[in-house]
Amino acid sequence: MKNHPVLPLLIILLIAVCCSCSKEYSASGFTKTTTTPVEDSFNLTINFRPMVDTVKLSFDSTYRNFWKEEYKVSAFKFYVSNFSLINTDSGRAYHLDTGKVFLVDAADSTTWSVKLLAQPFIYNRISFLIGVDSLHNISGAKTGALDPAKGMYWTPSAGYIMAKLEGSGKDNNFAYNIGGFSGDYNVLRKPTLLFPFEQYLQISKTAGAKWVININANVNSWFYNPHQIKIATNPTCTSPGLMAKDISENYSNMFSVDTVINN
Repeated sequence: MKNHPVLPLLIILLIAVCCSCSKEYSASGFTKTTTTPVEDSFNLTINFRPMVDTVKLSFDSTYRNFWKEEYKVSAFKFYVSNFSLINTDSGRAYHLDTGKVFLVDAADSTTWSVKLLAQPFIYNRISFLIGVDSLHNISGAKTGALDPAKGMYWTPSAGYIMAKLEGSGKDNNFAYNIGGFSGDYNVLRKPTLLFPFEQYLQISKTAGAKWVININANVNSWFYNPHQIKIATNPTCTSPGLMAKDISENYSNMFSVDTVINN
């Protein structure tokens, strides 16, 4: 009997297809489905909009924070990863597993959009990690968004800067470089954002269709709620610690979903 080398290959391919989608039960009570997308394929674009309250951030403009302090922004960057789409009615959360970390840089509009492949379903919330997870931190500096040339990497022991806000106040400059991925001063945050009233993300199986979520990132949230951060008294935070943790708890509230656009 002749051997059929094609048969083992077909079996391997079938196993790979079956394993590409796995389910797990999360601590939050949601059934989580993890889907590994085909490289460079996407049907969902998440646009992050750098804002100061209700206006688009401009490096040329002067703003006032919650404490009425005047300031200008010279740098505003943050990492995002580990996205999930949630339907609270069904109790399902779909984790969009790309294995990638994205750097959003207010100075480079080409970085504001994150493209992902999402499962057909109806969603009313989105969550994501602000920062670089511990695995990427301990594995050392990498390329792409994690390239140290991006100005967001300290050392192998300290890891990455999760978010950065720098600028000039009325009397002095300020620099908030927030990092720390373990222990009591872990600054990794994962907000869950509710979509605007009566807006849902309704992804279908329509070939070639695209969907959009627009998310505002408000710089002014760095300065208050729940912690008081004043430029005059706290102009610098450039290492892990209590202040970095406090600021991360503030900026975890800077995101809000502005609009959801269905195809």
